[in-house]
Amino acid sequence: MKTIENKNYYKMSELVELSNLSNHTISFYDKKELLPNTLSTSKNMKYYPEITITVLNLIKYFKDNLNFSIDYIKELFDYYQINFDDRSDLILQSIQMISSEIKNPVSKEELKDKNIQKAIKLDLLDDKEIYFKTEVEVLNTFNELLKYEISTQLIGEYVKTSKKLATLEKELTSKVLDKTGKLPEILVLDILNSFKPYIFNRHTIEEFKKDM
Repeated sequence: MKTIENKNYYKMSELVELSNLSNHTISFYDKKELLPNTLSTSKNMKYYPEITITVLNLIKYFKDNLNFSIDYIKELFDYYQINFDDRSDLILQSIQMISSEIKNPVSKEELKDKNIQKAIKLDLLDDKEIYFKTEVEVLNTFNELLKYEISTQLIGEYVKTSKKLATLEKELTSKVLDKTGKLPEILVLDILNSFKPYIFNRHTIEEFKKDM
């Protein structure tokens, strides 16, 4: 690692070692404008900001765990205007990228007959002008649930529980940061993408088994 103007930078060889990605792969991501701005010295050496490791970890996670294509990752980075200067903000943006596919945009006006205002009031969806594929799917399920009396209670419990879990997840992240000096981006994504859904679904299965 090299310090230039009080900022830490990696050489390509260091990135290869730390990320377990090839020189060719990292260069390809760089050409796709998926990496932070590099720094070139008078000796024609190229240096990568320290946050590049976090970005490479996120790209690898998206590809390996979520099957996102590089083109779609680029589309996500552009849409969310990825902040390469703040690691915490970058991880928050990565959670947003997992949570909502930016495909098939639909205006709020087009959804007015699908109880969009009621979903917003229950804090099920954000209040905004454009919604995407995942959000529309959630809204469609919400409309199906409204056919049953217990639906509002169930959704309220989901929202209340998710807020409580979010607080605990944030506390966990802070404690890991205090202990290690690093934000555990992959741990955060694993909790969101696999650990939490597994626990919820496991106990749902166990509850239904009681009646069998």
